[in-house]
Amino acid sequence: MTLNNKKNNKQGKADILTLVVFVCLFFVFFVYHNLWSTFDCWLQDFWQNARINLNRIEGNKVIDTLKLKELFPVRSMNQDIVLIIIDDESLIGVDGLFANSHGVYAKALNNLKKLNPKTVGIDVFFPTEDPKNKKLSEYLVNSVVGLGDRVVLKSYRRDDMRITPPFSALLTYAEPAPSYFKNYRDKAIRSVSLKFKNQEGFSIPSFQTLLWAKYRGIDIINDLRMNNNYLTVKGEKLVKLINSEYMLLNYDRPLERFRTFSFVNLYNNEIPASVIENKLVIIGSANSMTQEKYFTPIKGDQFSPTVNALAISNLLDKSYLTPSSTWLTTIMTLIVIILLYFIFSYSPPTLCLIVTVIIDAIFLNVSLIGLLKYNTQIDVVSPIMAATLAFIFMIGKRYYIEFSEKKHIKSAFQHYVTASVVNEILKDPSKLNLHGEERNLTIFFSDIEGFTTLAEGMSPLDVVSLLNEYLTAMTDIIFEYNGLLDKYEGDAIMAVFGAPVDQTDHAIRACQCALKNQKVLNQLRDKWHTEGKPEMRVRIGINTGVVVVGNMGSTMRFDYTVIGDNVNLAARLEAANKIFNSSILVSEETATLAEKKVISRKIARLKAIGKTVYTNIYELLADKDSDNAAQIEKAYKSKEAYETADNYLMNRDFEGAEKVLGLYLRDNPDDQPAKILYNKIKGFLLVPPPADWENIVKQEEK
Repeated sequence: MTLNNKKNNKQGKADILTLVVFVCLFFVFFVYHNLWSTFDCWLQDFWQNARINLNRIEGNKVIDTLKLKELFPVRSMNQDIVLIIIDDESLIGVDGLFANSHGVYAKALNNLKKLNPKTVGIDVFFPTEDPKNKKLSEYLVNSVVGLGDRVVLKSYRRDDMRITPPFSALLTYAEPAPSYFKNYRDKAIRSVSLKFKNQEGFSIPSFQTLLWAKYRGIDIINDLRMNNNYLTVKGEKLVKLINSEYMLLNYDRPLERFRTFSFVNLYNNEIPASVIENKLVIIGSANSMTQEKYFTPIKGDQFSPTVNALAISNLLDKSYLTPSSTWLTTIMTLIVIILLYFIFSYSPPTLCLIVTVIIDAIFLNVSLIGLLKYNTQIDVVSPIMAATLAFIFMIGKRYYIEFSEKKHIKSAFQHYVTASVVNEILKDPSKLNLHGEERNLTIFFSDIEGFTTLAEGMSPLDVVSLLNEYLTAMTDIIFEYNGLLDKYEGDAIMAVFGAPVDQTDHAIRACQCALKNQKVLNQLRDKWHTEGKPEMRVRIGINTGVVVVGNMGSTMRFDYTVIGDNVNLAARLEAANKIFNSSILVSEETATLAEKKVISRKIARLKAIGKTVYTNIYELLADKDSDNAAQIEKAYKSKEAYETADNYLMNRDFEGAEKVLGLYLRDNPDDQPAKILYNKIKGFLLVPPPADWENIVKQEEK
């Protein structure tokens, strides 16, 4: 065989490979047509941002010369919508608004009635009557009655089949409707629900749909239909729906330009009637305390009233987006792949590059024009990527044929958890597998004492704020001592010391972490006291022993965690603090390993729940490295007094135990575990235990 024959044979094999690759390329794009949908959203966001930003530029000669503003026209703001927001100024300026007093809303609605709006959407949820003053709730109901059928109340959507309406008295005089925004293709809010189908199969319009219909005078019973993936009015198909429910939002205008007034202006009757008369008014919260925020693709986090205004504006001026057609994208991708197969097979690399650039530019313009001129999503990333990948393959193939070598670029993948876990995985990638290994570690549990009761008198916002402040401070300390934060369980914290990176002093680190936790918590309690907040106490349990540590879970999702009997014992020690009214309890193993650095005292022999073996448990008292000499001296005294008395007790010398502990408690009346032991000894002096008595404490509850 000659050299040319060899070359032709090699070229023939390469052409077959090209055909196979192009067929596989189409197959991949056909089967996984949504693979690039997120990138299409980002591309469309880029067009929207460009339009808005270009129209904010004033007096720029280059922009004016290129007529870019004409290519990217911005839609004028809808003047039919007025937002009245409960902002920070309102919370400060209107007494009772922060406490959600119904009387405040009633007065505001009475003022609004005088301004004669056409439709009113109350984007505030009233689940129950005012618990402090039911007359204020009656006042609110009367205010709603005064506005007549113009009012739409917000219902809380619990899930896809259940809603919670406002309290019953309001339902008699106003129409409630659920509000629900949903992300689409990525994390951004790009769609809004236009209807809700309950468990009985009945469909009701959403909050936005009902407001729009009322404002337009549409009869929702006779004229409005939502079926066959369309919203139809009097037989005219208006909105193409996703999943027969959702409308795609069009962020085609600067959201900050909606006409907006503060709630305090309405409350004080300071809004001109000409602004409100015959308008669609939305009342809702938009302040620093509002948790209901939506991540939008153009302006980041936005409050509910603004996104509601956008949704209703889309309906009013018919600027909502039409979702992309999967079949159109598939056909465009197929045409590109077939066309490029024949062009690339017989063209030099330079021409291949030019053709690829032209095709990509055409599809970018298709996306731009479809979105900005026709309010239609046209997914073009798939054919663009098909052209780009085909070009990359052809260049690679040519280098393979001409030079017979090719450098392969390797990409590394890391599974990020924490920095220490990543470092351990980099040393041994097999740790990503679902397996565990036995290791001697120290397990740390902490829990807030009576947190449920503590939170009963607080608003949810205050509870979250207080808990976040506490968890942040405690977690920072765990990281300070190189602990691995395993998980949060409500107000409880679980941490591991000694894994995944080996630490010979893991017991010391855990104990010092616990002591600093309590120290910082004391500082936080002082701060909370001055702020009028509850002063929480925290119980901590620590145990050292052999556990199974590793990645545990399913093949799709797993966590680096620990399991084993010694983990359970650490949790039991945290709960055992209730018995002794203590703050930090550790096992004997932990106390022994940490005795060089911390002061602890043996507090009891414990039979933990679910255990058959007794455990010697210790109370942590102080860090030997502390610069507080008085605290260290006090810790040693309390250790000596308690353990001496406990030894007397073990030998049934109740008088000796009572004497030692009584003298100690005169100077240290705040030592709660010592008080409990002292009372126990006093009881034995009155009624001695039986002869076979053992000094063992049994844990009755978790």
